[in-house]
Amino acid sequence: MFRQWGLKKQFATVFLILITLPTMFFGALIYYQTTKAFKQQAADHTIGRLETSEETLTSAIRNVENMTSFMIYDENFRTFFSSSKSEMTSEVYKRAEEGIKGYFTFQLTSFDYIDSIMLESGSGNKLHFGNPVTADEAVLDQAATEKGGGLSWSGSYQVESDWEGKKQVISLSREINDLNHITEPIGRVRIRLDQADLYQTVKGETAGGLGYFFVMTDQGDVVLHPDEDMVGKPFPDQTLIDRIIASSQRSISYETKDSRYLVVKKQIDGMNWFSVAVVNQGEVVQELYNVRSLIVDMILLLLLLGTVAFGGFYFFNIRRILELTEQTKQLENGDFTANVPVNTNDEIGKLGMRFNQMVKTIQVYINQEYKLKIKQKESELQAMQNQIDPHFLYNTLDMIRWTARLENAMETGHLIEQLSKMFRMNLNKGNMWVKLDEEFAYIRHYLELQKSRMGSRLRYSIFYDAGIGEAYTIKQILQPLVENSIRHGFKNITYQGELRIRGYRQGKQILIDVVDNGAGFLSYSENGNEGSGFALKQLHERLLLAFEEDGKINHIPSPNGTWMQVRLPLLEKKPEQKINKESGDWNDV
Repeated sequence: MFRQWGLKKQFATVFLILITLPTMFFGALIYYQTTKAFKQQAADHTIGRLETSEETLTSAIRNVENMTSFMIYDENFRTFFSSSKSEMTSEVYKRAEEGIKGYFTFQLTSFDYIDSIMLESGSGNKLHFGNPVTADEAVLDQAATEKGGGLSWSGSYQVESDWEGKKQVISLSREINDLNHITEPIGRVRIRLDQADLYQTVKGETAGGLGYFFVMTDQGDVVLHPDEDMVGKPFPDQTLIDRIIASSQRSISYETKDSRYLVVKKQIDGMNWFSVAVVNQGEVVQELYNVRSLIVDMILLLLLLGTVAFGGFYFFNIRRILELTEQTKQLENGDFTANVPVNTNDEIGKLGMRFNQMVKTIQVYINQEYKLKIKQKESELQAMQNQIDPHFLYNTLDMIRWTARLENAMETGHLIEQLSKMFRMNLNKGNMWVKLDEEFAYIRHYLELQKSRMGSRLRYSIFYDAGIGEAYTIKQILQPLVENSIRHGFKNITYQGELRIRGYRQGKQILIDVVDNGAGFLSYSENGNEGSGFALKQLHERLLLAFEEDGKINHIPSPNGTWMQVRLPLLEKKPEQKINKESGDWNDV
């Protein structure tokens, strides 16, 4: 049915099916895939940032814990914790105190989130480092005592700083036990971390800044949070807290009246803290509205451009094709005044010019029809004559050969048979391509005829690899070389002429050597043997036409005689034939 439609209807249908509908379909598909990819990217990015933040927080916690472990074994700290008040004036104590100051100065300058440090010896001596703060920390002392030398992390609580006023800190309290009596405490350490600085260190960034990160205890108290007013207080959304603590899944979806959230949580190893990242999926989708608007605008623009292209294509191309169709109908009705106006040089314009030329040519052909028929008959007669003559010659040679055998002239019959085979192979039904087996057979017949003429003055040998016999080449590539050796190389020698032909494969090429022990290449080429030079030149041109750069004939220097080498490509299949557009004959290529 489509083929029966007019060109305008076909083009409109193609425009709708192949441009309009695919544009709308792929636009919707791109929007869907983009939305899905954005949401997945937000989830992946949130998980990645949570892992990074959790690793940073864990590293900071472990660093502070390692500081307290170092105090158990370090000689300076042990001296401080075990010294009585009367020993505070000794040189050993003073050196220990200087060493401790140097150690804590390094830690305070290296890690911004360390706010202050307090050391208390068993005798009540205290050392303070960092930000001078005051706070009621009796509960923390009690918790450290109950741990019996273990690590006791607090939640976030408020202290009064002499430098900064009120601020939120997190502290690690630990009793330091005697190295030799591991259950006997000799002092206490408390390291306070600035909540705001620690949060800035570990917070990272959620996907596109569309969420936030915080840390809470398993009781729901906020430890780290971007809103400092929430730090140290229970998280306001108890439902979310319950789901975070109770769920075994790493990520959960959480909905409120206003929004939908992606929540990713992870418990910090060895602590009752949870790191939590929250992304507002509604804000992620909101970001996609711009993408959707862009896609809709793109679709409308493509449809508009397609409509303009449709109108322009119809005016500049379809209309001219319709005009050409009308002129064709006029010609079909026998009106040879049909003519297409041509104003451009594009394909349709060239088609119009060829149509006009065709109309003129048809008129000329009608006037010359009678003469063309006569020439055609003459061509057919000549073709038949060309086919008759070779068969007549074959039959005549066969008749002479059998007559010679009947007269017991066996050698004469053999020579005639060799000549007949050579002639058949030479014509080869008009084909220029032969197998190497046939080419070597042809040159063997030729040499047999020459040997009958020269007798013992000629000896030859032909060897070639069996694997190259089925390869194709152009015919009569060896006869000019062999003929040169016999006519010129052996012309004036007093010894027996020997000719060796060998063929072998080298990679994807075939090499054929023609070697004689005659007068040598330079001798007869310099003595004015122009026939030899013409034959070699003609052979070179034939190889170049047939094989281009892959076909060559080379003269290889030899101390005795002449060594000619033919280089051919390995053709395992016979090349195709093409029609000669000028004459209509079949030519090998």
